[in-house]
Amino acid sequence: MKQQLFRGVVGLLTLLFATVAFAAPSTNSVVDVQIEPDAVYFIPLEELERGETTLTVSGPEDCYLERDFKEREPGVFKIFDPQGNLVPDGQYKYKVTFRPILSSRDQEILASARKRNDPMEIKELRREGIVRATLADQGYFQVVNGKFVYKTDLEEEGNPTANMVSRALPTTGQGGNDGITGVVLRDFVINDDLIVDGSACIGFDCVNGEVFGFDTIRVKENNLRIKFDDTSVAASFPRNDWQLTANDSANGGASKFSIDDISGNRTPFTVEANARSHSLYVDDGGRIGNRTSTPATEIHTIDGDTPTLRLQQDGSSGFAPQTWDVAGNETNFFLRDVTNGSALPFRIRPGAPTSSIFIDVDGDVGLGSASPDADLHIVRAGTDVVSLLLSQTGGVNWSTRVSGSGRYRITDTDAAGTDDGVNEFEILPNGDAFLAGSITTGGMTCGSGCDLVFSPGYELPSIEEHAASMWQNRHLPEVGPTIENGPINLTDKTGRMLNELEKAHIYIEQMHRRLAKVEAALAATNPEP
Repeated sequence: MKQQLFRGVVGLLTLLFATVAFAAPSTNSVVDVQIEPDAVYFIPLEELERGETTLTVSGPEDCYLERDFKEREPGVFKIFDPQGNLVPDGQYKYKVTFRPILSSRDQEILASARKRNDPMEIKELRREGIVRATLADQGYFQVVNGKFVYKTDLEEEGNPTANMVSRALPTTGQGGNDGITGVVLRDFVINDDLIVDGSACIGFDCVNGEVFGFDTIRVKENNLRIKFDDTSVAASFPRNDWQLTANDSANGGASKFSIDDISGNRTPFTVEANARSHSLYVDDGGRIGNRTSTPATEIHTIDGDTPTLRLQQDGSSGFAPQTWDVAGNETNFFLRDVTNGSALPFRIRPGAPTSSIFIDVDGDVGLGSASPDADLHIVRAGTDVVSLLLSQTGGVNWSTRVSGSGRYRITDTDAAGTDDGVNEFEILPNGDAFLAGSITTGGMTCGSGCDLVFSPGYELPSIEEHAASMWQNRHLPEVGPTIENGPINLTDKTGRMLNELEKAHIYIEQMHRRLAKVEAALAATNPEP
């Protein structure tokens, strides 16, 4: 009875697998793929509208290629890499993504919506067709003995369609197991619970006397699938169909395990054969391990060379493609701008002290301080010098330093920060200042105006008027009062002093002319003997 039951189930699954196995392969929506012994060609379809196409190929030994197509030109993956090395044998996965190019007007509309940060507006733009969907093809090919091939198993070389052919329905004689052909097994229906006290094997390749080991249920044949067909009919009940899939059914397909959303025609989860142990591990605390079974944090990634997280905006929503990598190794933690020449705009060396860079809630930035008190606050622990180096490639470098004695200096340095021994500017703790060069100011006011005293319309007070004001107010009229030990605006004071100096020279010239007249009169009345 048990054997008849298994045969009935096998017959039912065989009909399902045969339907899957002989289904016509889906046509490419982006490219035609042509495989030659020395190269794989990805040829864009003619009916595609104008857009951008990207080819991504990944394979054994961290082999990875990402390349943009030129307009209407095929993408190519060659058996030799750019350095002339033969690519390793094994299975390769490819993905070709096509992104329609938006018109300038549509780009402006999309950018405006992005600036307003309105997700509902962007969804509406998708419904209107302004943001068009990205198309993608993906598949597999193999390299065997240094050549590109379709076959997944060299033993099937004489039968290239072996993986696409399902076996015929089993037949039996009336005895049920005597091998006499001609009688097709009927479906076996059980109208009650089924309890199997032992293990169960389902599939064409199950044999009498199957050795199960620890297996409780074994599915054994080609084209392995377990489908969950939800027959709910009420509108409020979930009814999505799911499937567990072991390996592709097409020749040249992938050896993998996946969870398929049958109703949505999607595959949200896939594990390829030979994936590293614990590629994805969730522990009892909800922590996720990537290549580790003992994750120490919410997400823990281990790799032998530069663990990396890639953030890729692929252009599928109409925004310009941009890719960033966040990575770290023994030399530094860094942010890589992949799209723009893989520049590294941000790097941190191992051993950097705590709060090397700290941004406070008010926007203050601390360098070495977790409590910055200014827009930029620099604290250096364990040293008597705090410095800021301003360096220009090929130009002059300036170093600003505060020493442990409280001296603040600005010096001319080389690119390494070594100064030339000359303090171009220095302020001592007592307030004294030293400047190696001269001072030039552009904000001089000159009181009533520099050089205006020489203008014909200038109302110059008389010497007597000036003297009266000076003695009465106890300061030069234009310079103004000076508070003892108080601050002085050197720019303003210097200009006003220049005004008074020019007046003094005019008064000197006036007195000289008067004195000359007096001397002349005296000489006329008292001629020399």
